[in-house]
Amino acid sequence: MAMLVVMVALMIGFFWHGGDRGGHMTAISPASEAAKSPLYLLDEAYARGEIGREEYLQKREDLLRR
Repeated sequence: MAMLVVMVALMIGFFWHGGDRGGHMTAISPASEAAKSPLYLLDEAYARGEIGREEYLQKREDLLRR
């Protein structure tokens, strides 16, 4: 679980600090704040340790069945 949290943190850091070739720093997020998908929000909750593995898997399955 700790490895997952570290991997997510590294990915967020990579996207946040990635700049364009002009030297400007841009914040690149996988989804805008206003339009994050339910799966993305579920992944974030799991990565933060707010829900356990079983709950994550069940909710993910439920969302994918829609």
